[in-house]
Amino acid sequence: MRLRNSLQAKVFLVYSLVFVAITIMASVPAYLYLKKGIEKNALNNIDQTMATISGKLDTSWGEFNSISKQAYLSTGINGRTVIQYLELLAADGESYDTYESGKAVDDFLGLISAIYNDIHRISIVTAQNAVYLRPSVRQLANRPPDDPAELDAVRRSSGETLLRYRDKDYAANPDDVPVFVFSRLLNPKQNKIGVIEMQIEVAKLIPLEQLAAMPGSRLLVTAGDRVIYTLADNRNGEATDGEVSEGGAAAAVGAAGQNEYAFRQTAPKSGLSVVLTVPRTVVFAELDLFRNVAVATVVVLILFSVAVFYYLSRVLTQPLVKLKNAIDSIDLQDAQPKIDNKFRMNEIQKINFSFRNMNDRLQHSLEKIVRFRTLQLQSQFDTLQAQINPHFLFNMLGIIQASAESGQLEQVNMLSRNLSEFMRYSISMDSPTTTLDKEAAFTAQYLELMKTRYMHLLEYEFDLDPDMLFIFVPKLILQPLVENAIKHGFGGNARPLRISVVGRLEGEWWELRVLDNGAGFTDDGLAAVNGKIESSLARLDADFEQIRLDLGGMGMVSTIVRMKLQFRHQFRYAIGNRPGGGAEIMLRGTFNG
Repeated sequence: MRLRNSLQAKVFLVYSLVFVAITIMASVPAYLYLKKGIEKNALNNIDQTMATISGKLDTSWGEFNSISKQAYLSTGINGRTVIQYLELLAADGESYDTYESGKAVDDFLGLISAIYNDIHRISIVTAQNAVYLRPSVRQLANRPPDDPAELDAVRRSSGETLLRYRDKDYAANPDDVPVFVFSRLLNPKQNKIGVIEMQIEVAKLIPLEQLAAMPGSRLLVTAGDRVIYTLADNRNGEATDGEVSEGGAAAAVGAAGQNEYAFRQTAPKSGLSVVLTVPRTVVFAELDLFRNVAVATVVVLILFSVAVFYYLSRVLTQPLVKLKNAIDSIDLQDAQPKIDNKFRMNEIQKINFSFRNMNDRLQHSLEKIVRFRTLQLQSQFDTLQAQINPHFLFNMLGIIQASAESGQLEQVNMLSRNLSEFMRYSISMDSPTTTLDKEAAFTAQYLELMKTRYMHLLEYEFDLDPDMLFIFVPKLILQPLVENAIKHGFGGNARPLRISVVGRLEGEWWELRVLDNGAGFTDDGLAAVNGKIESSLARLDADFEQIRLDLGGMGMVSTIVRMKLQFRHQFRYAIGNRPGGGAEIMLRGTFNG
């Protein structure tokens, strides 16, 4: 009993400690990784909010500048600009021109209001304090705004764009929304004919609802050292006119405490700065929630796993103890051990039988893999020996040198790239298989290199069904076939040698054909090739020790043998001559071969 309990305790403690260690080792890096991502996402969200605010301020700034320019450039029916109409109004007469000028100014504001839908109100105050505005709310003729000091400050400016904040529109009802006011003095260097103002609701430039979800945050909009607008605890406010914040945005960022994050964004066009300070607990509220949930989940998982391991330790150790007692009770003279079925010894026998079967399958698979790999290495050796030999390299380098000396830089670039890719693919040992599209691309590079040697005497084309491009095939199966066509295809013909690689799908079967219009096979040559292929395929079923590295022999035989190894009984091939002249090699297999 003590031994059983000790074994159970060991199993329970070992599994529990291992699981706890693995859980901690997996949870801590995962938490740190996710923590970094959540922190980055939280900061990026606030940065995006700041960029949106500064972008909207810049957009409104640009719209107002464009509207101000229109006052100088836009003309009415009689060819006068808004500035000229305002000059006529300044004459303070009762003529028809005065009436027409007032109507033209009003029409200009109405057009602007219709074009820019985001404008809350657009207005012009003349030098005589006559007010023209759209949308019109009440009659404001010869009535200045509620805060004349603001208007005087604009009239003392040099014509630059000024931004102010108002808790309401002076032309609207008392409960109207707060607005930003863009102002500019018209014709500042001459007669200071009037002031143009554009009002935009604060809510259209500042995401108030989003900032309201950040308790304890504070938003400032500054122009230089002057604070234009503040938002703290979702309450709008403004600095006193001309108030300087001792450094403006930079001072606001520097004043942020250790438990706060300060974000600053400067609008590139207007130069306005937006500063947002947010408590750290608010910025990383999602991270705190995630940490609490993660800790609770890990604790619950560990407790649950400990309980499961305790139960499993009992389930595992009790049958083992009973099995040990049964084995200890077997006498060596017993022909057949008498083991009660309740110990389930038949399962052990099944496991032993399954292990032997698995071992046989693994051995067979290993032999197949080693055999395939051996043929692959032989094929790579053949290709390197046949193609990347000094003669081949000297030819390619000579062509590259001649092209460079003649100034054909594009051809030099193409040849160097193709030769580099050809060599990299040829000597790659990563995998013995590849997709058909990569094999076709490699073969095309080889043909392109050979075309620089044979010039117009060599032509080629690829016509492959797109649906078969991702079939996995052994590497270096097409290149040896087209190499063989080049080597034996020219014969005594003066006409160009044309090589075609055609691929088609027929139900579950795919088919590859390598065709040429060359000399073709002689009867003896075709018989010799087929004999060597049949001999090599017959030896595939022989003992592994009897298979030598020269099984492939030449490239065509190596290709067919390796295809047979991969696709087994679902592989077909045919070699012969075309009716119109030239050789033809057909490879055929199934997708699930």
